[in-house]
Amino acid sequence: MTGDLKIFVVDTGPLITLAVARSLDYLLLINADVIIPDAVLHEATFDASRLGAQDIIEWVKAHRNRIEIAPTRAYQVFDAARASIANLHEPDLGERAAVEVIEEPDRLLGDERGLLLCEETAVLRRVVVQDRGRIVELSTLDFLRLLEMEQRIQSAEQVFELAGKAGRFPSRVEKFSRHDDATQAAIRALVSRPSGRPES
Repeated sequence: MTGDLKIFVVDTGPLITLAVARSLDYLLLINADVIIPDAVLHEATFDASRLGAQDIIEWVKAHRNRIEIAPTRAYQVFDAARASIANLHEPDLGERAAVEVIEEPDRLLGDERGLLLCEETAVLRRVVVQDRGRIVELSTLDFLRLLEMEQRIQSAEQVFELAGKAGRFPSRVEKFSRHDDATQAAIRALVSRPSGRPES
């Protein structure tokens, strides 16, 4: 299968893991749009002292030409409410915003496929789209191993080791192997295409 690729970062896990391992630029190594729902970015960065938060903020600012912060109604309502409710917290805000973004009618056009990059979220189970076969869920570990297989990075395990040294012990769940051979081959082909930009 041919077509373009979009990466939806649908929970905070991948951002935090890559940030503390100084590896956020790995998201830019392939020829794909990177889409982060506004609520997911908020959850990862609202506390600037939180592990990885400042690195994520700076990375997003530095790469606004490659990263889309997708606005959502879910976050808009939350943001309005927290103006009058101190310390407002909604546990599933990021997930609801991610579902909203993925379900937008024009998100995947033509032959485009979407990678949902996440660690523990259940976003895919909540998504209602016509062609679910075009959406593939990957964990942070899956994504890094794909880059390693395509010789785009040296080692997926090294990223996890660096995260561990920084105090972050991310999920090691694997989702890629659950997909059929045709889907795996299609995603590998898309991931193998270089972004055309030098590695940072």
